Amino acid sequence: MNENPASGMDAILAGSLVQSRHVLFLYTSLVNKYAIQASFLASSRKNEQLLYITEKEPSMVMNQFEMGHELLVIHPENIGSLRTTDNLRIIIDGIESHEKLNYLTANQNNIAMCMYDLSRLAGDKVRELATCHDRLILNTPDMTVLSSGIFEKFNAADETIERLVKEYLDIVVLSLVAGKPMCGTDIMDIVHRNFNVLLSPGTIYPLLHRLKKEGLLECDCNIKKKVYKPAKGSEMHIRDILDGHLLANELLNGFVKSNTSEVNR
Repeated sequence: MNENPASGMDAILAGSLVQSRHVLFLYTSLVNKYAIQASFLASSRKNEQLLYITEKEPSMVMNQFEMGHELLVIHPENIGSLRTTDNLRIIIDGIESHEKLNYLTANQNNIAMCMYDLSRLAGDKVRELATCHDRLILNTPDMTVLSSGIFEKFNAADETIERLVKEYLDIVVLSLVAGKPMCGTDIMDIVHRNFNVLLSPGTIYPLLHRLKKEGLLECDCNIKKKVYKPAKGSEMHIRDILDGHLLANELLNGFVKSNTSEVNR
């Protein structure tokens, strides 16, 4: 089997699936997706059937795992041939159209993880996918960002989204730059496409300058633009910052959720 997932991914997956049955997992091209998938499949219960839905050749997928006959690899057009649609642990690999799969992911006895290469998706498609999943995980080689719920799922107001993005803009920037060197314009474009939040140069560039001054980022300058990337030796510090944000976010969301449950009784 492929190398183990990044540190902490097993715990992140387990924690996500306790609260959600239908997870959207976005990754960058440098992430070993099969290692993540192996972790997801390995945590299955004895009564669960392992199902992998993909448009790729089954033999190509099977070669990535050591599970043999335990894993059923199937093309989305052949979903109707399934003998059972209950107690399934499902990986949906890069299938953008979910209409034929909704009855599987809607079954509360099933657990589904839908995986997509973020670089292959337009911003509108990311937002569309987010609306039909309970939870979002964004993974790059250097960090993992976890959303405990999709904004649209809770009918969050646009101003609430904007406030959260701007309040944690340093986390957003570090997570993006950790995955791929970017200029300020790239960051503003990605934030706009994914959150419909417009950032001004007067917001983003002072932040990039501060992160550089703090030793977290460095930049390569050319004639047209400055491209920012993690400063040499700062990778572990950036990961610690992102992991700390992740844990604090989980703690706060758990607190809010528990108190909301009390109010709704």
